[in-house]
Parts: sequence; structure tokens; C-alpha cells
Amino acid sequence: MTTTQETLVIDVPVGQPQPRHVAIIRATIDQHLLADRGGHPECGAVLTFSGTVRNHHLARQVEQLAYEAYAPMALKELNRVVDAMYREQPEVRFAQVVHRFGTMPVGASSIFLTVATPHRPAGFAALRFLIDRIKRDVPIWKKEFYADGETDWLHPEDGCCHHHLTAKPNS
Repeated sequence: MTTTQETLVIDVPVGQPQPRHVAIIRATIDQHLLADRGGHPECGAVLTFSGTVRNHHLARQVEQLAYEAYAPMALKELNRVVDAMYREQPEVRFAQVVHRFGTMPVGASSIFLTVATPHRPAGFAALRFLIDRIKRDVPIWKKEFYADGETDWLHPEDGCCHHHLTAKPNS
């Protein structure tokens, strides 16, 4: 694990078992850089997912979000989710998970995922697995700032509706 004041990173290079880049950052997510480094020579599919700050939640206008956590624990749990994804989707050759913490405006990317697989079906399944498990299992807290001046801390699984997660509690 690499640590700076603004970033925590776990890197396992390609060529090692279950290669990955898992990071918690406070800076803007560089989606182009991450997409460019997300490939693998054995793979014909490099799939990405960017979770962005939306301008509403349950009919309330959202102006910005803040994500917070105890970063070392969150990084450890993100890494566990990647381990579980590799067990569920052994076709994956490389995975990236970058989660941004701190305050961010509407439209900003708060999480960026990349998976490289020989073929796309396993990649789509791996992305779904990652985002659902991160929301369910990683202790990251979201605070929404509304246009009316109020704020609300939300549970990580609180999304746009009650059925937005597909991961089952025992899976």
C-alpha cells in the first residue's frame, strides 16, 4: 500500500496474480488516464464505469455531495471486494477501483471502475458485481447538500430507489 496525505493505493502489477489498482483519492478522478491504463494484452474488452454526482435524490435538488470514511479501512474493504470479484469472475485479467472522497459538484465522478476481460459478458458481470458490493460492503458515507440549504447523511446503499442494488445480502 502506498500512502500520501491525499491518496491511498494498492497496486498489484499485470503479470502478478489478480492484478489491480485500488485507490482512494481526494483529487478529481482522471477518467482518461484510468481508461488508458485499464487494458491487458490478453483482453478484447476493457469496460469502465463512472459513478457521477446526480442533481437530485428522491425529488430533492442536490447541489453537491461529500464522501467520507476511515480511509485505511475503506481501502482494505475495497480490496476485499476486488478479491471477491476475482473469485466470482475468474476471466478478469485486470481491475481498477478508484473512489474519490471529499466534496464534489454535480457531474463529478465519485467512483471509477475498470475491468479487462477476454470477452465483454464477463466484464459487464464484473462491473455490476464491483459497484453493487462496494455500495453494500464498504464503509463509505455520503452527505448530500440540497438546494434548500439542508444536508443529509445517507447510508451507502441509499440510491435513487429501493431496488437499485442487484447484489443479494448473502452473495
